[in-house]
Amino acid sequence: MKVLSSAQPLANYHPAESGPFLAEMSFRLSAAYDRVRLSLYRDKGARGHLISIVSEGSLTLLRYEDVGYFNRVYAPDDDAAGRLESIEGFFRGSTHGCRLVTPNRSPTGALARACESRGWLPDEAYAWLATTNLSPRPNGPTDFEIRPPRRDERDLFLQVYLAGFEADPSRRPMAVENMRHLFSVPDLHFLFALQAGRPAGVGMMYRTGRSALFCAGATLPSHNRQGCHEGLLTARIRLAHELGCTGVHAWAFAGSQSQANMERVGLRTVSTTRTWRFLPDSMA
Repeated sequence: MKVLSSAQPLANYHPAESGPFLAEMSFRLSAAYDRVRLSLYRDKGARGHLISIVSEGSLTLLRYEDVGYFNRVYAPDDDAAGRLESIEGFFRGSTHGCRLVTPNRSPTGALARACESRGWLPDEAYAWLATTNLSPRPNGPTDFEIRPPRRDERDLFLQVYLAGFEADPSRRPMAVENMRHLFSVPDLHFLFALQAGRPAGVGMMYRTGRSALFCAGATLPSHNRQGCHEGLLTARIRLAHELGCTGVHAWAFAGSQSQANMERVGLRTVSTTRTWRFLPDSMA
């Protein structure tokens, strides 16, 4: 299954070193991946009726009331500035509201002014990262075994994923039921990190053409700051190179340890943008 963002197809892009280009690629890959997995959950999950996916102009609107993270708008340009009323209508009645995500700082500030005028709130800052240098890296910590999960380890992999991201334990069974479908995506790659045979962390990578996105990386709290995350990052760079990719992309919360780890293994921050949050009247 391969579903790309409703905006300009990724296949039309070619490798470039400029920060704005790389930031846009990181953004488009992130939007495409979120659309892929939400489409899976809608089409195959038990609660797919709660999921809505809409393309409006250059925008991708995602809504899933079970998981507030998914309630977001991917806006590659200032087209969103004239569509905020429509976006608000799409999320009206939501208990989560939504976040609007953009790849580059607007030179005109039109979107920021439009959001402010309608009462949207500035929210989390995202760092967009990328590198086109996929030359071999050192193996990193030797006490971690990093490999794809076996078929009989898939549920364990997902449990480690959810524990690493500190998901609500009461909601993990439902999440696992949805996430099992991710293993059916041919271009999605999974890496399991183990220490002395015990799970330590997970990493995932989504490939589209010759570009790859680091779409999830989580370490169990018991293994934080031991080199596990860096080992998983290095392993994914190596995997991307082996698959013939010419660039890898990612995002992280600005100023986070995740961003620092990515920079340590060779990715560079190519843009930092502030998201915008819409809170319906019932939440204000």
